[in-house]
Amino acid sequence: MILSSNVFAANPGHANEFTELMANMVGVMHDHGVQAGIKVSISGTSTTEVFINSMFPNMTAFAEATANMRQSSTWVDAFMALGNSAAAVPVDSFIAEVMPGFDESPSLSEGVIMVNMWRPHPGRLADLKAGMAIAKDMHMAHGASAVRAYQVYGGRYNGCFGYNVSMVDMAAMGSWWDAGREDNEKFFDEAGKDPSAEVQAQIIMDNPAVIGK
Repeated sequence: MILSSNVFAANPGHANEFTELMANMVGVMHDHGVQAGIKVSISGTSTTEVFINSMFPNMTAFAEATANMRQSSTWVDAFMALGNSAAAVPVDSFIAEVMPGFDESPSLSEGVIMVNMWRPHPGRLADLKAGMAIAKDMHMAHGASAVRAYQVYGGRYNGCFGYNVSMVDMAAMGSWWDAGREDNEKFFDEAGKDPSAEVQAQIIMDNPAVIGK
């Protein structure tokens, strides 16, 4: 599976126009058959960031969808509206390939996502992947609705490996966190004795409260 993400922030004083631009872009993507959605950072970023995420079964599907949209006048209009607006600030863009064993759910997460970006130490990638597989079993057992691990290509986390834990909503996230706290601490105490990677970012994101409402 391929995840594509384009990240924006609002310029102060332009919130209404910004939310309209974000909703319009996602609407255009839906019109072109792309599985797309919006998440908003709750914590872990210096300002509120809006993630326009889309999911594809493979790179061929991503390439075909991208080429199709780029030939569409409605997509070009939406793109130019973003580019000509003082409301939106581009923050980041990247694609990522979901790793085997983490690709059971070929769809975007419905609720809260806890994002962890890891940069592997030289020669330790296999250890990082093995640790993620162990963590997945632990986190699913404590109530996560999905866990995804993926390799990032491009953007501010280029070369990193992401590890996302998804929950249906904020209440579920709180219950999951508290239920798994002891096991989580034991896991990281052990991993910290010989770390295979260094964390680059930890972000909590949720569905937007205003965009598209």
